[in-house]
Amino acid sequence: MIPIGLSVLVVWSFVSGVDRTLAPILDAALGFHLPGLGLIAALFLILGAGVVTSHVVGERLILVAEELLARIPVFKWVYGTIKQMTEAFSPANKASFKSVVMVEFPRPGVYSMGFATGETVLDLPDGSHKKLTAVYIPTNHVYIGDVIFVPSELVLPSHLSVQQGIQVVLSAGAVHPERPGHKRRE
Repeated sequence: MIPIGLSVLVVWSFVSGVDRTLAPILDAALGFHLPGLGLIAALFLILGAGVVTSHVVGERLILVAEELLARIPVFKWVYGTIKQMTEAFSPANKASFKSVVMVEFPRPGVYSMGFATGETVLDLPDGSHKKLTAVYIPTNHVYIGDVIFVPSELVLPSHLSVQQGIQVVLSAGAVHPERPGHKRRE
């Protein structure tokens, strides 16, 4: 009952909040209150924004708006941070999570599941180089975590998809495969 109750509460709060936000404008325009009309109007606004921004003129308007907003000191930082986070976690982003991996972290013998995000080369003081894999280890849901650079040969690829890995993290490990295993490197 708790998951059902909480789900209904969250959805109801969202719908009520959106409806309350737009209701005064719609009530003034219509002359009467119609429950739920604010939510319907919000859906049409979002759909309309998507249609407009998917065309060249809309893209230009967004760029101009971003440039103007980037001149506001505090807003610039908040907006930039949120934009980077949403782009990083977007499925369409090529720079987001590449695969689910297992690494010995935070100490030898303890394995943590993480997401490989890329590779880099570390220049060592003796002139040699070490190939490292950037691994994001979530520590609180998916948005907060540690980025560690692990020697690539110590990164164990998993057979889990990125979506399955995110499900493991969001469920705090309650939902996980019986054998996360590792797939052979190609």
